[in-house]
Amino acid sequence: GERGGAAELHNRASLWFEANGMELDAFHHALAAHDMAHVVRLVEGEVMPLLFQPGAFIPVLNWLASLPAAELDARPSLWVIYASALMFAGQLAGVEQKLQAAEAALQASESDEKSRDLVGHIAATRAALAVSQYDVETIIAQSRRALVYLHPDNLPVRTSTIWALGFAYQLQGNRAEASQAYTQALTISEKIGHTIITVLSIIGLGNLQEGENQLFLAEETYRRALQW
Repeated sequence: GERGGAAELHNRASLWFEANGMELDAFHHALAAHDMAHVVRLVEGEVMPLLFQPGAFIPVLNWLASLPAAELDARPSLWVIYASALMFAGQLAGVEQKLQAAEAALQASESDEKSRDLVGHIAATRAALAVSQYDVETIIAQSRRALVYLHPDNLPVRTSTIWALGFAYQLQGNRAEASQAYTQALTISEKIGHTIITVLSIIGLGNLQEGENQLFLAEETYRRALQW
């Protein structure tokens, strides 16, 4: 019927936009086609979650907020993306509740490579939440847990977790370990185009150089952050 034809057109449009690297347009058309599996695939992203792409943040957050809990329970990864989105929006109060919902949903599903990675992603999100609260012990404990569980290929989450460890070491005054973590985070984030972590890692290194009174070096480092 009419709706089936429209859905088919939206579906084709969505696939075309996705193939041409326009994920946000693809997301809107997949939504219009009511193709949940395709929407989820786009939101999770190949390398980078859709959240972090320009202009996608509000539409993705609004979509997550509109879903019934049962839809989220069926795909625990969406609870975790929801938690990340809230944190990104500065709505910290709701983050832990979403992570607990993810854990409950995970216990109901069978354990596999994907669910193990998700356990790591939950820990990484708790570490990021602890960063915003300057809670050193939690950052370190949750980051280490995350790095054990995360899939080796999950570079976006791994790199932000390594950055968080660097931040915790810096708060502890442990400069050598902080520098090592920031450098490692920087190497990975530059490679995968994770700009936020690239900039944060460069600034972290600049802070450390400033702390060592290497002011010329620090200035060069900060210039590099500004270029990014």
